[in-house]
Amino acid sequence: MLLRVLLRVASFAALLTMSACGTGSSFSLLPGLPGLGGSESEASPEADNTCPTPEKCATQLRMLVTDPVRNWVGQPQSAEAYANGTRLFAYRALKKKLTCEELHRALAETETAGPSLQGARYEGARKLMTDVRRELGAERTKRCRKA
Repeated sequence: MLLRVLLRVASFAALLTMSACGTGSSFSLLPGLPGLGGSESEASPEADNTCPTPEKCATQLRMLVTDPVRNWVGQPQSAEAYANGTRLFAYRALKKKLTCEELHRALAETETAGPSLQGARYEGARKLMTDVRRELGAERTKRCRKA
């Protein structure tokens, strides 16, 4: 099971690296979508501090996925923090390992964060969040009893 998670992390790191190679000097997780780490004129300083390079995003993802405590689950973030997708990919990679309480907190977090991802700038992040929310909800329905 750990091997599968590590393979997912490695696959994500490869995606980030390939994405960066196609963009020249600026990093973009989802090329062609503005506001996802594109040109410096679009990105805010907060976005630069969140995850400015593919390597740092891969490191951040690895830290989230391998954190045994997972106290980051359910902690609200800024729209910029969701825009690079790292946190959402961590939820996707961990969905089968999250406890029912963690699944509940992750779903509450993504539900609350959804409205902050308005406009074309966050289109890719909004779609990814919708997909991850659906996956987390299905996992919770499959494994967790209603309280």
